[in-house]
Amino acid sequence: MKKIFFALVIIQSLYACNDSGSSSSSSSSSSSQKAEKDKKVSKRDYSITVANAYNNLFFDSMALENFIVEEKISDSISRRMRSFYNTRNYQYAWFAPDGLTEQARGFWNMHSYHVTYTNDTALKDKTLEKKMGGLIEDEFAVSSSDKSILKTELTLTQHFILFALNNIEDGYLKRKEMERFIPRRKEDPIMLADSLLNKKHKDNKYYEDVNENYKKLKAALGKYVEIQKA
Repeated sequence: MKKIFFALVIIQSLYACNDSGSSSSSSSSSSSQKAEKDKKVSKRDYSITVANAYNNLFFDSMALENFIVEEKISDSISRRMRSFYNTRNYQYAWFAPDGLTEQARGFWNMHSYHVTYTNDTALKDKTLEKKMGGLIEDEFAVSSSDKSILKTELTLTQHFILFALNNIEDGYLKRKEMERFIPRRKEDPIMLADSLLNKKHKDNKYYEDVNENYKKLKAALGKYVEIQKA
């Protein structure tokens, strides 16, 4: 069971108008556009609470809205960030009470390697690099009232979404899948593994088709699940 859990953790860490016409036509167009945007934002999951959350650190949703305004986050990325945290009920993704999560460490290693060996200016952030450099090796107590930690949390999510959008071929990593890469609630490992292994896509595009390491980890996970079921 432990091997299945750790395999899941590793896999999850791999894982950034036409104004002409009548006013009624314009209103209809605007409503249609809003509906299309809303479809791309997951609903807030109020069923996630401190009692069943993977991590018991939460923050107020207005903190995200303030971050979006202060950092001038684009509409497309801000929608993704709202959607990401809606599915978590605004539970921290990258920090736990005792410091950085395993997913944070895994993503930051991948992020650092990518920034070092590519010319991806969208992910180059000296302030974040300095902050993470001081956190990555240490265990430390985290308070939900620490504004510096919360800003780092939100910046990491922004970079996670940017990384995924800019470096993975379009269509091979679904928004809802990406939102599940970071654990949200306490779940049975076998059920979670089954849902990951047996998920089918209508467009027949799968993340393992464009990420060889993920493909190998998923194959290993399948073997552990078979052993556990036997």
